[in-house]
Amino acid sequence: LIFVLIYIIKTVSNRKRMSEIFFMDETTGQHNWLWFITNAERELKKKHNADRKYAVLDVVFVNYRNFCVCHSVEEGGKMLCRINDRIQSFLGKHEITAHHSASHFAVLLEYTDRDELEDRIHKMIDDLEHINDEHKFYYWIGVDRIPESKDEKGKIVRREDVDVEREFNNAGAARATLTVEDSAIAFFDDKMVEEQRWIDLINENQMRALAEEEFVVYYQPKYDPRTEELKGAEALIRWMSPEHGMISPGRFIPIFEKNGFITRIDHYMLAHVAKDQRRWLDAGFKCVPVSVNVSRAHFIEADLADQIKGIVDDAGTPHELIEIELTESAFFDDKNALISTIKKLRDYGFAVSMDDFGSGYSSLNSLKEMPLDVLKLDAEFFRNDDADGRGQIVVSEAIKLAKNLKMRTVAEGVEEKNQVDFLAEQGCDMIQGFYFAKPMPKDEYETRMNNKIA
Repeated sequence: LIFVLIYIIKTVSNRKRMSEIFFMDETTGQHNWLWFITNAERELKKKHNADRKYAVLDVVFVNYRNFCVCHSVEEGGKMLCRINDRIQSFLGKHEITAHHSASHFAVLLEYTDRDELEDRIHKMIDDLEHINDEHKFYYWIGVDRIPESKDEKGKIVRREDVDVEREFNNAGAARATLTVEDSAIAFFDDKMVEEQRWIDLINENQMRALAEEEFVVYYQPKYDPRTEELKGAEALIRWMSPEHGMISPGRFIPIFEKNGFITRIDHYMLAHVAKDQRRWLDAGFKCVPVSVNVSRAHFIEADLADQIKGIVDDAGTPHELIEIELTESAFFDDKNALISTIKKLRDYGFAVSMDDFGSGYSSLNSLKEMPLDVLKLDAEFFRNDDADGRGQIVVSEAIKLAKNLKMRTVAEGVEEKNQVDFLAEQGCDMIQGFYFAKPMPKDEYETRMNNKIA
């Protein structure tokens, strides 16, 4: 009997030891992610917890990598241990935490309402920010809420379908939306689910849409404000989807910029505009230069100017009928590569313009260094109230500056006659905006090419 008892005790002890090893996080020496999943799901499935609301948190120590670089990985590990302990000190009876990976911690909190939950998380952040007096730490926290469990009739029932890994992933998706350089909280919601589904839909259909030419070019004319003569146009993209109708660029261009597909779209647009210009020339139209936007993603390519030249030459279009438009954000990248590309484009006979002048903070420095042909004044100059006339002063001086640099000017987003009159008086070369014309399909644009405003 004694031997049996000894055997049982050893077995239990070994199992406990194995469990401790299996569920221990190597970095913090505390609980790991597997332990968190197991125990969080167990807690959520308990019958007496069915009427409680819970939230799963993805807590990220944002400064972790920089801290390790400045100190050491070992010191970073010690800081993670302190953070783990500090989070643990905030938890109540039905709440748990564990180190997930790198600088991520998983937390299960009980709450009564969103305001109370948010207030509590802010208090946690405030404490964590002061965990080290010598450094300013900040934290991003994503939150996914798990409401009380009810059946179709509204009766409280035990949670059966619990997937903590999914809840933590949702919290992570919310946290990933944070970009501020400070501590912040983001809550996962149904809108975020719909946004992710939309992104997936775009990713799944972009290649097919390109192959089937669902992307179409719209043209927005640019007029001389003094003579109302057509002087140019900008090529703008629209997606004509058989399933979803016309999709505006704001719903897919940001996705293309993130997934890299934007470079394919740039080539597509340039080729279609060049072909349209060639066809109009052959039909005897009086063609004017059309500007085509080229994404900043392209400017890591040393042969970009030659790519553009090749596409336009394939269509047989004169280079002076194509203007390459860069957004101001491109000027924050490799400056030398950008200047080299601009010079090549101009040597090939293409005009180069800078879009959204005035939307950033380095515009004047960009003008000093970049050999540009056209300056586009940002639409925000003309959308806000200008009761004190400061906006007009800025616009007037920008036009003078451009003239002194031998650059043409385009004012975009112009919608009112008094704006047109002011810009004409200041010597602005072209106006683009709803006052003269909205973006239009190419057949409608054709009707305007040899005429004044219809």
